[in-house]
Amino acid sequence: MSRVERKRLEKEQKKKTRFFAKSSDNSTADAVGDDKEKLNFNDKTKENKSKKSSSDEYYAKEIEKMKSSDSYGEDVASKNRLMTADKIISVEDERMLLERRKRNLGNQSELGANVMTVDDIFTAEDIENGITENVPKVQKEKNPKIKKSETNINEIKRIKIENAPFEDEVKVAESRLAAQGKEANMGKEDITPEKNEQIEEKSNDIIEEKEIISEEINENKEESVVEKSIKSAPIQTEINDIEEPEKGGGIKRVLKKFFGAIAIILVVIYGIGCFVFNGRFFPNTVVNGIDVSYKTPEQLDKLAAEKIEGYKLDIEGRNNVKDSIAGSSVDLEYVKDSSARKVKSEQGFLGWPLALYKGESIDGKLNIKYDKDKFEKIVSELNIFKKENIKEPVSPYPDYDEKGKKVIVNKGDLGSTPKKEAVYAYISNMLVSEATSEKYPDSVYKAQKNDASNPNLEKAVEFIQPYTENKIEYDFGYEKYTATGKNIVSMFDVDSEGNYDVKLSKDKVREFVRGLSRKYSTYGDTREIDSASTGGKLKVSGGIYGWLIDREKETDELYKLVSEKKNITNRTPIYYQTAMSRDKNDMGDEFIEIDLSKQYMWYVRKGEVLVSTPIVSGQPGKGDATPTGIYPLNYKTRNATLRGPGYSSPVSYWMPFNGNIGIHDANWQPYFGGSRYLFAGSHGCINTPYGKVAKFYSLAKEGMPVVVHN
Repeated sequence: MSRVERKRLEKEQKKKTRFFAKSSDNSTADAVGDDKEKLNFNDKTKENKSKKSSSDEYYAKEIEKMKSSDSYGEDVASKNRLMTADKIISVEDERMLLERRKRNLGNQSELGANVMTVDDIFTAEDIENGITENVPKVQKEKNPKIKKSETNINEIKRIKIENAPFEDEVKVAESRLAAQGKEANMGKEDITPEKNEQIEEKSNDIIEEKEIISEEINENKEESVVEKSIKSAPIQTEINDIEEPEKGGGIKRVLKKFFGAIAIILVVIYGIGCFVFNGRFFPNTVVNGIDVSYKTPEQLDKLAAEKIEGYKLDIEGRNNVKDSIAGSSVDLEYVKDSSARKVKSEQGFLGWPLALYKGESIDGKLNIKYDKDKFEKIVSELNIFKKENIKEPVSPYPDYDEKGKKVIVNKGDLGSTPKKEAVYAYISNMLVSEATSEKYPDSVYKAQKNDASNPNLEKAVEFIQPYTENKIEYDFGYEKYTATGKNIVSMFDVDSEGNYDVKLSKDKVREFVRGLSRKYSTYGDTREIDSASTGGKLKVSGGIYGWLIDREKETDELYKLVSEKKNITNRTPIYYQTAMSRDKNDMGDEFIEIDLSKQYMWYVRKGEVLVSTPIVSGQPGKGDATPTGIYPLNYKTRNATLRGPGYSSPVSYWMPFNGNIGIHDANWQPYFGGSRYLFAGSHGCINTPYGKVAKFYSLAKEGMPVVVHN
């Protein structure tokens, strides 16, 4: 039962009670009759939803009732009960009806015959358009414009109540009440209080019926929307069984049944799968590298045994280490027992749907055995344990980024130091898993003591960074060198294997100075000269000539500069020894050349020989041969006494260049040159004729190179 029907029955029950309490037997019967008429009226209203002609039939019956009315009051009450949207159009229509009734009050017998219907109601527009069929004579006399027309006014004026909007229904009800009020005032002298009460009750009944009808109309509108939706549904047989569906209810019911059927099918499929996979492996299952999808444990036993035949394990490690173990070398074998069934039992059978999307790899759970003694011997001889392949790990440490110009964290070096027990356990597991090609995991190697996430490492980086922002520039004449942030960072000691304690290291500063010296010191370098002896280019090695940085003094000075974070430009390092020129050819444009094989000496300036003379050099037979190489002239002096083991010789000119070896006059030599040095040579000095040595002395400069060669 719908909400509207329940409301109507409740109102009818209240009316019955009221009529039985106030009316006499006759009035009670009339009230009951009226109630029946209301029910008939409601039924007819419902029939209007499906049949258009029912409204016309109902209208005719009600007119007959009005014509059979005994009194004006009963006639009015009857008319009020019969008013519908087909008959009441507006307040103006009601006014016209009442005026007609006034004209006919004198003739009570004609009232029924002159009842105004929808055919009697016209608007100004109807009259203007000539629609005047069946117009009363009084109207035509008042409005001469009214003409006869064959237009069927019923087709134009009649309103289908089921299609009327709710606002129109309300306006009709308000018009009816206004008309009834005027009518009641007009005939109040002829209507008894009892009839007036009946009229009021009838009017209230009509209003209530109008509200019910409006609710039914709204409900019918909702039903029409649902019916349209249901017509488009795929299952027509379900739609035919739906009576008065709520909005969207039919579709929900169909979908509910549809998904319910799918759920049942899925449950059946799942049950079948559980039954099948109770004794077989799930799809996408791999055991010891063997694809056992949909296979039984017995089939796995066979496949695992076959894989052992000709088995070999290859493993790669750090530093390009490669190892290999043959299964036969350790007596590897597969033991057929319950291990395969146990693997399947652990897998279960309920989770098979997940295996369709996500595979499972099971290793090392089958019963595979090997000879332990042979295993340990083979593994101990692998390349991973050889000394040349072992490197200690280095923890992350502060480093300088040349591109970013800042201190960063260097990840260090993982190293390649193996852990014996871990290597043995890993290889054993690979054999049991029947693996064929693998890589040593990080777990078999000794790990870095610290990692990059250590907070002390970040503090160390922050401590060093300010030092790298200073500039220390060296000037080497032909080239300048600047100590960069990378050089500065390298001067710090950072305990990367401990708590990252940071300090400026003097040893590391000294190491930096040594690097400078190796690059820019020319001490003892091999040089190419324009030889007076050969007349062309000649390479001479050895000796102590050239620039030499004083490493200790320069280390102390640089340590101080870095500690104070000072900026220095064009710094000349502290030298232990200097040379004649700061160009790459540090010999300059003049030198003394001595050819021991020719026993001759030249003074060369800008490629030109200024002085030359024969000499007598050290005697090789006594171990006093003059050493070859390039040496700086230490100094020059007059009237010196040369002393040595068993001798003391005064000289007029003395020019040392290699310790106690130098150039001097030798008045005790009867002649110079030739082979005299072989039997009457010096203790290593260059004996020179007195007249020639004086010229050399006058031209020589302290520090100039003395080139000695054979």
